[in-house]
Amino acid sequence: SEAVAEKKDVEKNPDSVFDAEYFTEYYQAMTGDFSPIFLRKNINWFFGWFTALYPLYNFREGKGKRVLEIGCAIGAASRILAERGFVVTATDISSYAVEKAQIVNQHPNLSFEKLDILSSEKYENTFDVIFGFEVLEHLDDPVAALKNMQRMLKKGGVIIMSTPYPYTYVFRDVTHVSVKHPIDWQRILIRCGYSQVKYSHISFIPFFYRLSRYFHLTFPGGLPTPFINSTIFLYAQK
Repeated sequence: SEAVAEKKDVEKNPDSVFDAEYFTEYYQAMTGDFSPIFLRKNINWFFGWFTALYPLYNFREGKGKRVLEIGCAIGAASRILAERGFVVTATDISSYAVEKAQIVNQHPNLSFEKLDILSSEKYENTFDVIFGFEVLEHLDDPVAALKNMQRMLKKGGVIIMSTPYPYTYVFRDVTHVSVKHPIDWQRILIRCGYSQVKYSHISFIPFFYRLSRYFHLTFPGGLPTPFINSTIFLYAQK
């Protein structure tokens, strides 16, 4: 079918998929024109995500800890951490996203660069934290990516990733080439050599965050509907 053919194209050439067209069409509702308005909108959204993550990791104060973000887009999540004292390198496979983000999103603790987590050998034993929100499902070889992240972490460092729960509607997105159950992700992380592997399933009700970064409605577990953002948070330590 046409959808299957399109999915195979995504798997073969993922870097071309996540360039200008992706951010001006498919993901345009979130990043818009990479303007300050859309940066603020995204900051409000991810503020609630970090709050939900507190049981897994204390993101309140960075104290100079080095952080790498995978798949940063406009870089709003990284900006939150930069403002809290983390030293953040925000990366994306998309040259378009990196070029746009570093213009609108400037902070002394924040830098941007293009990086392909599947193949990059740039960093080793460098970061205290590596995180990526809704990234793993887009990778045709998430095992290679997770092994690369482990190499980039300092000993005792942690990765924190989010990825959609495998409800039926999630598979409709042709860029979702690696959607898995949380138990499967847990097994993969252990197989990749991580320890202290944990996961939590949480859902975010959208819309209200637009009123205030503090106005987030969340609940444990999920519902099989695209109108609720139901995600799995994965935590693992090197």
